Amino acid sequence: MSKTDCASQKFAKSDSIHHMSHSQRRPELPPLPASVDEEPSELYQTVMSHSFYPPLMQRTSWTLAAPFKEQHHHRGPSDSIANNYSLMAQDLKLKDLLRVYQPVSINVPRDRTSQGLPSGTSTKSSSEPNKKKMKFSRDKENPTGTKSACNALAPSPLRKEVKISFTLPGSRPMSPEQQIDMMLQQEMEVESKESRPSESDLERYYYYLTHGIQKDMIAPEENEVMVRISKLISNTLLTSPLLEPLMVTLVEEKQNDYYSSLMKSIVDYILMDPMERERLFIASIPRLFPQRVIRAPVPWHNVCRSAKRWNKEHLHTVNPMMLSLKELWFAEFRDLRFVRTAELLAGKLPLQPHEYQEVIQRHCEEARHVLLDKWITTCAQLFASRKEQWVHFAPKSDYDSSRNIEEYFASVASFMSLQLRELVIKSLEDLVSFFMIHKDGNDFKEPYQEMQFFIPQLIMIKLEVDEPVIVFNPSFDGCWELIHNSFLEIIKKSNGIPKVESILFPELKRYNLILRTVDTEEKLVSDFVNQTFKVFQKNQVGPHKYLNVYKKYDDLLDNSAEQNITAFLKESHEIEDFVTRINAIKKRRNEIASMHLTVPLAMFCLDAMTLNYDLCERAQNLKDRLIQFQVDVNRDTNTSICNQYNTIADKVSEVPANTEELVLLSEYLKKSSNVTVFKLRRQLRDAAERLEFLMDYADLPQEDIKLNSTLFLWPEQIEDIFESSRNLLLNKRDQAEMDLIKRYRESPGLFWK
Repeated sequence: MSKTDCASQKFAKSDSIHHMSHSQRRPELPPLPASVDEEPSELYQTVMSHSFYPPLMQRTSWTLAAPFKEQHHHRGPSDSIANNYSLMAQDLKLKDLLRVYQPVSINVPRDRTSQGLPSGTSTKSSSEPNKKKMKFSRDKENPTGTKSACNALAPSPLRKEVKISFTLPGSRPMSPEQQIDMMLQQEMEVESKESRPSESDLERYYYYLTHGIQKDMIAPEENEVMVRISKLISNTLLTSPLLEPLMVTLVEEKQNDYYSSLMKSIVDYILMDPMERERLFIASIPRLFPQRVIRAPVPWHNVCRSAKRWNKEHLHTVNPMMLSLKELWFAEFRDLRFVRTAELLAGKLPLQPHEYQEVIQRHCEEARHVLLDKWITTCAQLFASRKEQWVHFAPKSDYDSSRNIEEYFASVASFMSLQLRELVIKSLEDLVSFFMIHKDGNDFKEPYQEMQFFIPQLIMIKLEVDEPVIVFNPSFDGCWELIHNSFLEIIKKSNGIPKVESILFPELKRYNLILRTVDTEEKLVSDFVNQTFKVFQKNQVGPHKYLNVYKKYDDLLDNSAEQNITAFLKESHEIEDFVTRINAIKKRRNEIASMHLTVPLAMFCLDAMTLNYDLCERAQNLKDRLIQFQVDVNRDTNTSICNQYNTIADKVSEVPANTEELVLLSEYLKKSSNVTVFKLRRQLRDAAERLEFLMDYADLPQEDIKLNSTLFLWPEQIEDIFESSRNLLLNKRDQAEMDLIKRYRESPGLFWK
């Protein structure tokens, strides 16, 4: 026996003494007497401790982490190192293994001349060296007289080699249900054979996990592991002073997890031996959660390999540039929209039709400029700055195929087209949501209540007169065309966005390199349009229903009121009748003037200012016509009266030339002062009533004011004229009488003839 073996047995004996294991779970040694005050010896404490928890590992051994059960097998150091023997091979030793010798092949080139061949002859054997297989083995036979495995399998020169190849029929693939049923059945069988761990088993198992193996028995973790982990973490996080305590905690946690996982693996391996479980008083350990893996019920290996190879060569969605493009879009362009509906709702609403069209076009044009000037340009800069991620797809020379680079940029174009398409679809959705605010329509119960529609309206529609009806400007067909064109405008402005390679390679600009976007003929677009059209139809009810408010003013629209006024003026009426008519028209005009100038109706807002103004003008024209009629009558009547006064004044102011004229003038003066003037005064009373009426309803021109002043001054003036005329006639009469007396005195006989 060597010195090494003696030392090994010595250490093993020492370890077996200090690490006793017994079948009973109580101390073997009797308790110390209570009178002994001294502290128990180390040996006594060790034996007492191991009586409750038998040792799991050897304290002293040639190798670290040697299980205690190795003492029962009396293995040497070489057999104990890295011992992973199973239970069936636990007695296996290196010296008992059969030596197997592998054949050695030696290539021996043959000389062409040694075979008697001419030097110029060219044959297959001359172009390639002959290979001569030679089998070598140290022992032709083993000590027991049996041939070695190598010699037994070596081909004999007297018999030919026969290669037989056959393929076993593959098993029929099972369905996922069959696989899970089989796994559950196996789990139930294993569970039926194993008992559940008791509380004592769990307590002892946990003890050995935490105290059964010393940390110095386990090889420490390699430093390269921490280096590889650090490479996966950003330098900003590693160098941050604020995160330093967290970093220390995480490193410590990683180390603890490493040691605890290895300890658990070692304990579980040792407890696989039933004898060790019995020795350690652990009947059962907790079962791990079963891992259930279901394979596809079809042969998949070759297909998977070919698919993997094809994806490696042609699948470019996993290229790092795709992630960069995605991050760029998400960081800077995810909130971009062709129509900024939030800005529209926060702005001034409702919009005039031309304002709505201008806003939609302006928003779409601004979004297009962002895509052209920022998105495509930034993407091109990314490709230019990160060539190492895609330049290997480019052909190495002019003679190489450009298929790979074309496929790559086709994938890039598809990816960017999807992003552009997503932008268009979200813009269309936002526009639909913009109109869906008024999805309930604008039908209302009469009478119309303005507070019922408090949500801001979108488009302003004017109410105008197209005799004899009221029309909408723009019409509802025009409004729908305006709304429909806003959808088409979004799609139109998204067309024509160039691909990124057109910027990277300017020589390709002559080709039509355009990103694909949403087509106007797609069902997606038609669904959006139809959804909006249903909301649009619901919002047509209110405006048509509101026109019933103007039903009572139809006579102003179809000229019936004008005809009634014409018929009224053809008849003779008193001033009071005119007053009644004018007041009625004035009342209607005030009603029209007090109507809503703007009528909120959900999606639309009716602008009734033009309509109300037109109806008020029509009513005012009727009123002005009645007033003008009285103004004309007053002017004609006053002129006639003034003319009569002028005629009387001129007549009575004449100087009679003879007695006959004097008599006639006196009679005319008498008649005018006693009859005609009184008739004119009655006409003056009518004129006064008309003037009072006109002062209330009309604005008389300066000529009429002068005429009225002249008219009402005539009664006093005519009396003065009458008085002067009487005096004149009296003087003329006296003079005529004196002339007659004088003539009589001169020629009395002349009068008697």
